[in-house]
Amino acid sequence: MVHVNKITALYCRLSRDDDYHGDSLSIKNQKEMLIHYVQTNKLGNYEFYVDDGYSGTSFERPDFERLLNDIEKGKVSTVITKDLSRLGRDYLKTGFYIESYFPEHKVRFIAINDNVDSHKESNDFTPFKNIINEWYAKDISKKIKSAYHTKALKGEFTAAFAPYGYQKDPNDKYHLTVDPETGSIVRRIFNYAHEGVTPFKISMILKKEGILKPRSKLMKDTGKYVSDHNIKYPYDWSNQTIFTILRNREYLGHIISNVHQSKSFKDRRLTKRPEEEWIEVKNTHEALIDEKTFNEVQKIISIRKRLIKSESVPQIFVGLLRCADCGKTLSFSKNKNRNGYGYYACSTFRRYGKSYCSAHYITYENLYDGVLKDIKKQIHHAKLNEEELLNQIQDKESLNTKYEVEKCKKEIIWSKK
Repeated sequence: MVHVNKITALYCRLSRDDDYHGDSLSIKNQKEMLIHYVQTNKLGNYEFYVDDGYSGTSFERPDFERLLNDIEKGKVSTVITKDLSRLGRDYLKTGFYIESYFPEHKVRFIAINDNVDSHKESNDFTPFKNIINEWYAKDISKKIKSAYHTKALKGEFTAAFAPYGYQKDPNDKYHLTVDPETGSIVRRIFNYAHEGVTPFKISMILKKEGILKPRSKLMKDTGKYVSDHNIKYPYDWSNQTIFTILRNREYLGHIISNVHQSKSFKDRRLTKRPEEEWIEVKNTHEALIDEKTFNEVQKIISIRKRLIKSESVPQIFVGLLRCADCGKTLSFSKNKNRNGYGYYACSTFRRYGKSYCSAHYITYENLYDGVLKDIKKQIHHAKLNEEELLNQIQDKESLNTKYEVEKCKKEIIWSKK
């Protein structure tokens, strides 16, 4: 659908890396500059697309994706940014949008400070500016990592949010103080575990008392982590959350840093470092748990995990089973009477009960027999209709290839290779 009255898209972006430049790159400053340019050049109807707090090395940004969606619908005639770096700092992806995507969709692109206008003939220096922007992002990333490493060695807390049970010192954001509201809950969790209460039972106790789980508490206090799950089930603690708290050495009064790292300055996804690379600085803040209790709890939960693991059967269906109603995984349980291998049931049902979903019970033996029977059926069909099967496979591969090509175009996956 082509829109007669197309809009001029004014795109603004700011990431935490840009804080080094102060207010000059603020969203407000960008908006004022873009409005002035539109009015001066009489470009007509405009709409803002703003991504505040998103890195230029990734194009997975909410309003940028909204912009692309509007371009696909034919609603946009022109895209304007303050400079090329506001569009992005990955020179291959940025180049793709400027050189290919925008022209293909008949969209004019303007970067004001870099004097780039796709309606003008001379934009030869644009690729070099994009490379410089990427070099800048890489250099800033190195400086930030170095600064965080220095703070970690000094025992300064640098994460966005304090661990559950603590809060950031209002006089020093790199120092932790005990949260009077949640600190006592952490102590209770450790006391329960020390007495032999299982993480599941601990989670049920906290739920019954109407105590907000950590993510829901953050949502309430900061507005972050707003999700349908946190809104609907704010008191539904999980076993994993309890385990995470019980393993956290920061409750001993120590700062643990350098636990995770991003894959690269372009790929911000985090991976866990080997434990020997972690940085631990002791006695940086008030402890919630004494060392003797903490170590005894570690022994209790490690013994329990080994018992569970030793009773497990080969999990050939792990990660493959989903509930038909809620879409969550089907989790495995060992039969209490130890007759047979066990059974699978909806994990939502297990965690939250029948008010959220149903059990969808199936035994390991029945599932195994059913899958094996279907495999044999498919093998028999393949032997009888080999040519038909080959055609089906080729058709499917062709469809998958076409899908992947379209996906690559939209996500610019080719630029990573």
